[in-house]
Amino acid sequence: MTNVEFHLQLNHNETWNMSRLHFHDHCELLLPLTSPGNIFVSDQVYPLHRGTLYLIGESTLHRTMAEGFHARYVLHISKKALVQLSTPQTDLTQLCQTPFRQAELSGGEMTEIIELFQALERNKNDGSFGSDVRQTVALLNLLIRLAPILNMATAGESIHNKDFLRVSPILDYIRDNLDQPLALDQIAGQFYISKHYLCRIFKAATGFSVMEYIIYSRVLRARQLLQEGISVQQAGELSGFSDNSHFIRTFGHLTGVTPGKYAKEYQSSDQVLIQGDAGR
Repeated sequence: MTNVEFHLQLNHNETWNMSRLHFHDHCELLLPLTSPGNIFVSDQVYPLHRGTLYLIGESTLHRTMAEGFHARYVLHISKKALVQLSTPQTDLTQLCQTPFRQAELSGGEMTEIIELFQALERNKNDGSFGSDVRQTVALLNLLIRLAPILNMATAGESIHNKDFLRVSPILDYIRDNLDQPLALDQIAGQFYISKHYLCRIFKAATGFSVMEYIIYSRVLRARQLLQEGISVQQAGELSGFSDNSHFIRTFGHLTGVTPGKYAKEYQSSDQVLIQGDAGR
């Protein structure tokens, strides 16, 4: 049996505010065990609370923020792993086909799913005879239970408080103009507000700075372009980086690899996925 790569954590924090925006090359299944909090996804803010299961797709910009003590199960699994686990009858890769979903769970579903997470946690592959098989079976049991719930789920209702309503058109403007110069003064002028007011309301509504959002959004745009076969220099320019060396440094800082290496690795892994799909 092929070893399937995934990462499961049960995290407990007295206070939990993710220090910065981030994204990753795998799907994230998030099950909060406590309430309340918020999760910023792409350009929306959603409530984060116990009794709801969240699916965050690969390459989706997000940040979680909780109030007080926060506990949650977090499972990271790649599309490649989901291909390995899928069959023609049971296609688990559907879990990676949308940026974000959330599903309200009944009390019985919540108890059952917690028990499945616990079973996966217990059956870690410790190298002993059969431990890899037990771990894969526990992972399959969890995913087979979650997939029907999440496949029927939607993004749900986002939070529309006063702060976010003021910032929402600014997020739209940034996203639509990533290939253009985006300075604080220029953005503020576009909305007839001061630079200081822009920074204040943006931070209050989202929990992070304007420039942080711009930089992460540009790197995500560049990743998409590299996946489409665009050259490194063009990907940087089309994502709003005026200097190629600055683009390469920023991309490497946020992703851990250079743009050229990322493009090469993506093409290689994409070929593996195509072969896996053809073999099913």
